[in-house]
Amino acid sequence: MSSILTVSQINRYIASMIKGEKKLHGILAAGEISNFTCHNKTGHLYFTLKDSETSIKAVMFSSMASQLKFAPKSGMSVIVAADVRVYERDGAYQLYVTDMQPDGLGAMYLAFEQLKERLSAEGIFSTEHKKPIPQMPNRIGIVTSLDAAALQDMLKILSRRYPVAEVTIFPALVQGANAPESICRAIAQADSSSPDLIICGRGGGSPEDLAAFNSEAVARSIYACNTPIISAVGHETDTSIADYAADLRAATPSAAAELAVPDISVLYDKINSAEKVLNRAVSAAIGSKLYRLERSSERLEAASPAGKLSALGEKISAAEKSLTSAYKIKLQRSGGAVAEKAAMLESLSPLKTLSRGYSLVYKGERLVKSVKELSEKDEINIRMSDGTVSAIIERKEEA
Repeated sequence: MSSILTVSQINRYIASMIKGEKKLHGILAAGEISNFTCHNKTGHLYFTLKDSETSIKAVMFSSMASQLKFAPKSGMSVIVAADVRVYERDGAYQLYVTDMQPDGLGAMYLAFEQLKERLSAEGIFSTEHKKPIPQMPNRIGIVTSLDAAALQDMLKILSRRYPVAEVTIFPALVQGANAPESICRAIAQADSSSPDLIICGRGGGSPEDLAAFNSEAVARSIYACNTPIISAVGHETDTSIADYAADLRAATPSAAAELAVPDISVLYDKINSAEKVLNRAVSAAIGSKLYRLERSSERLEAASPAGKLSALGEKISAAEKSLTSAYKIKLQRSGGAVAEKAAMLESLSPLKTLSRGYSLVYKGERLVKSVKELSEKDEINIRMSDGTVSAIIERKEEA
């Protein structure tokens, strides 16, 4: 006996089956809009897509609807990109629309989506392949028409923001049957000149005007380029195959010029700020080193032989002064003692005796102390206090 399923289980099972069916993901469907409603609060779009025989309900959430370049309404023929899913609450399948274009552009839009899907599958749009945009390019190549107003806008912005960059223009046709080949050739020429960055694009126009940038050849040329490329095609709402293939997409050519180079005045401000910080850091480092040098010099001076010799010299000088002073005192004391002894000696000196009326008798150099030492006719010298006289002994008498 079969198990009993709830309605929720049935709807959930059917929803999972449809969700797992890859053929029902990313389909393109053409039809006429009917019963169109835009929810006032959420911005979601609800409508029915029908043809001459049948219809299917559809919803487009506000996140996708906000990117539409036209206002859908009932009775309009459109081509939608969508997934088929089940709305489980009602048990009804419907289209969940991710993009929508008027059917007047149906063939072009269909070709665009098919090419985008094929190139994406090849990895042409992969983020792993995209090259980083240099922050300060020295040489910039621009691939666009010489007559384009967008070119003058880019040149003015580049000159104002970053006048040090060298800009080279590589002219190309940007619309018409020969435009894709011309763009590819200009990209190759620009790449061979070894710039730091390439800007490729044109100003706004109709979808037919922008068709060259939706070509496979241009996409592959951008992908093969060795130089980073900024794509700048049309207005902000325009998105081209070239935008997907480029390393960076800019909303407009003017925006591309803004993204390509920095503002040199901001760089000057950063340099000035960095210089001030560096000067403060250098001053602080020098101050710290000088302080350490002074402390080291003080320690070195305290420990140096010269310092010790100077201190020893001072001690020697002090000792010398002390010795000189002691010597003078000793000399003074010795002088007094010598004077005292001299006075004493003087008082005992024979000469002192002579001054009191005595005299000394010499025979030759010898002092005569006794009469016995003399004979008659001896010549003697008599020394008195005030001089010397000579005499000859005529007679002697002994006591």
